[in-house]
Amino acid sequence: MEHSFFERWMSNGFKKFGRTIAKQPHVFLFVSLLVAGGLGGGLYFIDNENSIEKLYTPDNGAGKVDREYIQEHFPINDSEQFLPSRLITTGRYAAIIIKGRGQLADNVLHESVVNATVSLHKNITRIVTEDRGLNYTSVCARWESECVVTGLDFLDYIAAQVPNVTVGYPLQGRIFSGAVLGGVALVEDGTDTSTVDKATALKLIYHLRSSREEDDESSEAWERAFLSYMATYSADSIDVTWSTSRSLETEISDLTMSTVPALAAYTGSILMAFAILSCLMIDPVRSKPFLGMVGVLAAGMAVLATIGLMSYCGIKFNTLVAAMPFLVIGVGVDNMFILLAAWRKTNPWDSVEERSANTYAEAGVSITITTLTNALAFAVGAITSFLGVRVFCMYSGIAIVFAYLFQLNFFGACMIYDGHREKQNRHFLTCMTVPLPSEDDQAGCCQQSCCRADAKAGVEQDGEDHNDHLIMLFFKKCYGPFMTNVWVKVAVMIVFLGYLGVAVWGCVQLRQGVQLSKLAGDASYVARYLEQDDRYFSEYDARVAVVVKEELDYWDPDVQDRVENMLAGFEDTEFTYGKNESESWLRDYLAYADMICLYNPYLPPLDPANKTSFVECLRDRFLDISEFKRYAHDILFNENGTEIIASRFFVQTKQIDGTQKEKNMMLKMRELASEAFVEALVYHPAFVYYDQYVAILPNTLQNLGIATAAMLVVSLFLMPHPINAVWVTLAITSICTGVLGFMTLWDVNLDSVSMINIIMCIGFSVDFSAHIVYSFVTAKGSGRNARAVHALYSLGVPILQGSLSTILGIAALSTAPSYGLRTFFKTVFLVIAFGLVHGIVFLPVMLSCLGPQGAANLKENRSDEAQAGHPSTSNRSTENGVVLQLQQQGRNENPLMTDNMRVWLDHLREENRQKNKGNTESQLNLTANPETSVSMEQIKIVPQ
Repeated sequence: MEHSFFERWMSNGFKKFGRTIAKQPHVFLFVSLLVAGGLGGGLYFIDNENSIEKLYTPDNGAGKVDREYIQEHFPINDSEQFLPSRLITTGRYAAIIIKGRGQLADNVLHESVVNATVSLHKNITRIVTEDRGLNYTSVCARWESECVVTGLDFLDYIAAQVPNVTVGYPLQGRIFSGAVLGGVALVEDGTDTSTVDKATALKLIYHLRSSREEDDESSEAWERAFLSYMATYSADSIDVTWSTSRSLETEISDLTMSTVPALAAYTGSILMAFAILSCLMIDPVRSKPFLGMVGVLAAGMAVLATIGLMSYCGIKFNTLVAAMPFLVIGVGVDNMFILLAAWRKTNPWDSVEERSANTYAEAGVSITITTLTNALAFAVGAITSFLGVRVFCMYSGIAIVFAYLFQLNFFGACMIYDGHREKQNRHFLTCMTVPLPSEDDQAGCCQQSCCRADAKAGVEQDGEDHNDHLIMLFFKKCYGPFMTNVWVKVAVMIVFLGYLGVAVWGCVQLRQGVQLSKLAGDASYVARYLEQDDRYFSEYDARVAVVVKEELDYWDPDVQDRVENMLAGFEDTEFTYGKNESESWLRDYLAYADMICLYNPYLPPLDPANKTSFVECLRDRFLDISEFKRYAHDILFNENGTEIIASRFFVQTKQIDGTQKEKNMMLKMRELASEAFVEALVYHPAFVYYDQYVAILPNTLQNLGIATAAMLVVSLFLMPHPINAVWVTLAITSICTGVLGFMTLWDVNLDSVSMINIIMCIGFSVDFSAHIVYSFVTAKGSGRNARAVHALYSLGVPILQGSLSTILGIAALSTAPSYGLRTFFKTVFLVIAFGLVHGIVFLPVMLSCLGPQGAANLKENRSDEAQAGHPSTSNRSTENGVVLQLQQQGRNENPLMTDNMRVWLDHLREENRQKNKGNTESQLNLTANPETSVSMEQIKIVPQ
């Protein structure tokens, strides 16, 4: 078998490390505790980042770039000239949605509902802050001298008409009712199709000032007072949902802080119990339940050290990172199981130092490969353009490394102490010396589990091996031979092809992005508000700005026609309404130019077809009329007011009621802007959030590609045979495809949360595949079947334990009242489930069919494969006419054939070859070897 230089070098290094830690375990224990405590002190400096925009939107999104241009050229003065349709950001606001109760649930225009709404509005305007006594008038955004409340003009109109309210939709005169009236049913009498028959909901938005820092602080205080009032509000005739500009961020943060500690305590308890039970055995000496507790504690120390270190570095904690401890504790426990599995395979007659060396040599390379690949996967995720994903990957990558270090050092030191207890044959619970079994012992359950131990005896009177975990024996004796049967291999291949087919179909159905309404807690007031907002007010939603960035001769009729045709293109799409719902300063100016510029007897006549007259009439007359003053914020003149260097128009979108429509609408608008005859852009504050739909898939594919390539390179360096790096890479690809496909079938979109887990999928895939492949290629069996069984026997238990520990670690999230946490559970569950199936089903079968051959000749391979993975009945070594044959009584294999014995047998062969010593001396040397448990009666010298 060809071995990697790095693998040999690392194995030797870990062997030396194992000897070192066995000599001075107290040093490693103390240093680990000191590091964890010192870094954990950083929790004092912890700070949170809760901004939805920063966490869930791409840093380099086109919406943010366009927003910078809008802020520079069309700034807002929310103290005097605020217009909701000209918002650059979502700003500060408080909003309510009113519905009728009982029989009036579908008629918000009923007299009692309208009157209750008017009363609620008056109460809201009287809300004052506790600290400074500020009411709404003190903090409201204003247009000229009036507070701006979206929907208030419509409320005043219907309040003046009760009890007989007649309303047009989407326009009631000059009032745009489409934005504030939801769930509308129109009159169907064949004559008037724009009159409202019934409406379900009415929305009011109270806009607040936020341009200056002091205004923003005052508005924030009023928002808190508003929330306090609405939390206690009730009325007989109306049902109200409410929200503020920071409610979603606050709710997500509060939900995380309130649920995560309880879920973490539950998870810790479950994992602790699982680890303890997993480390229990019938033999009271070899049972190590306290080491199970130490393994969970070591993973918890890694989480503490990571959060403290990142706090020292000023990297803010966020709600996405809150899921990291559940993941890292589950993953960290995996390393413990690998180390314990390696310890169990060492010879109990060896010294603690020797067992430690062999344990680290066996497990060190394997867990190093998986830790390195996990850390690399998170490092790749840390280059994504989503801040939330980037910070999560930074936290998780560092935590994975800390978990690795603490398991090697802290857990390793504790394992040494427990090894000394085992060496002294002491009970795991009482530390009292446990007698070895004798022929007179009774086979009672209590006697076997509490009063005796057979670790060193190794073989009882009936020849039964007690040095293996029961599940290890199951993998070796039952499961492994079963999986290497020909008909089982065929069935597994068919299942695998079916799995890939369903996964690919799911990938085709992939949905991208997450609606903000899903991020809040299920029962929170924000979730109720956002759900009703999406349901009732998607008909007339975003009013998109079309911005012309170049100087144009707007006075030229040809240019006017080209601008009109450009706007007509934006208005004639499946996502927008026509010109009646649009806003165009040029269209209105040309409609009123004759009356304003030519036939006004009180002003000198002007010719709008002339450039100077056009600009002067526009600037000095048209924009002074109160009805058209809003257009002054849509036209940017040069310094002397003689040229229009930029301007903007607005088109109204329709029926944008899902993430796919939001994405397609934005892309269509941007496509039309790129095809325009002039340099133009389109913008709406929501585009900053819609950009996640565009960026999430490219970022995910980029991360998957880079991470997979990195895994291939790492595997090439560390795996014993280059072809096995290809096996690991294929397993990664298969698992990632399954996760992407099946998460779609489980109603999970590709968003920031699931993107995190897909990045983790790379590292976890390596965990499962690398362990099995590494064990397969380093196995000493000569046939594929035998080595496949050996891989399952050696690592089936720790892989199974590691999978269960990770699932138990995140199981509590399945009940979390949050879409984000539940999505985290679903995707991690899929990663672990598919990884486990690949590790103990698909990969062993494929390796047994297509894996590389061993070093033995073809005849031996065929003989070994014909036995379906059963080891040969004897081990023969022929040298200079002498065959050393280990005899076993009533068994097919020698359970005492350890690595030390093989070394001694090789030593004997070398002695025979050199003819330095005779057979008698060789037998005496073997008998005198204190490190072996073989006796002279077990070695028979047979002449060739």
